[in-house]
Amino acid sequence: MAADRQARAEATIPPAARMNLPTASGRRLGVLLRRALALRCPYCGGAPAFAGWWTVRERCPNCNVKFEREEGYFLGAYAINLIVAEILGVGAVIALLLWSDLSTVAMQIIAVAFVIGLPLFFFPYSRSLWMAIDLMIHRPSESPRR
Repeated sequence: MAADRQARAEATIPPAARMNLPTASGRRLGVLLRRALALRCPYCGGAPAFAGWWTVRERCPNCNVKFEREEGYFLGAYAINLIVAEILGVGAVIALLLWSDLSTVAMQIIAVAFVIGLPLFFFPYSRSLWMAIDLMIHRPSESPRR
């Protein structure tokens, strides 16, 4: 009974009041990036944002903020994933070409492994970074709808 009252009371607290973020832009960006790379809630930093490697939680268990606010919200995360994977993949291929004596077949195998592996590895980080970028650009209001 008491837990239900507390849960209802916490649900009425606006997200901005529950956040633990500095107001200065530089410090705020640093905190958001650290939380994103740790795969934590970008709003409070207190709970994991992911239930598994592929699954974003619907809401933060700590501050109750909804992560995917609208359909298609994570399209920017897919772009981040693609860009980072391509840059790292091309960089790895260039490094192999310049500083290795591997055969062409070996370099192609390594390149294919990078092309397949990097987007899979970076998937949760891209979503977490997208939430952090969104929070940096669109600061939450005092309304409890978010």
